[in-house]
Amino acid sequence: MSVVPVIRSKYGFYRKLLREHKYVLRDAVDVVKVAGNVPFLEGKTHVTHSDLDAEITLAVRVRSTDHDFYLFELRCAELSDEPFFQFHSDGCAHRNADEAVPLAEQRITTPHFNRFNQQGAAVTYKPEPEAPGKEPDPANAINRNMVYFCQEAKLNLRDDEFPLVRVLPNALPLHVTQKDPNSTVLFL
Repeated sequence: MSVVPVIRSKYGFYRKLLREHKYVLRDAVDVVKVAGNVPFLEGKTHVTHSDLDAEITLAVRVRSTDHDFYLFELRCAELSDEPFFQFHSDGCAHRNADEAVPLAEQRITTPHFNRFNQQGAAVTYKPEPEAPGKEPDPANAINRNMVYFCQEAKLNLRDDEFPLVRVLPNALPLHVTQKDPNSTVLFL
């Protein structure tokens, strides 16, 4: 089990940071190529807290070769180098090592949120399931999940508005995945 000692020692500050309202300072987060970070495209914006004067950053990372693989992170320089709250759309399952929970229920697949408990241990949990009968639109999945992330983190622009995520805003609007677009074509 991974423990972050600084979160354990500053747990009151962490709870206040996570549970109280925060505001994103920009209407959109533009996710672009960043020098030195080839596997991921990245966008960042500053966040203000309703009660704390702390430097908080919202980061959105999207895998360069698969735009269905993305994560959202909230970081506070005053607390730790670790993100204090995250959302992962895809990737490896995480394990919540809690002996009170049966082993079969400790594995949490993606998509999931990550936060910390009072001992400073990472805790992973699933977002609430969507309403039955709703088909997800892949083109809007990242923004739909940004809304879930913002609701869970008590983060928004103003009123009930949420930031828009724009992946490569100045590029051609092609959806990138690792799937071969020619896999169903029969070549003679």
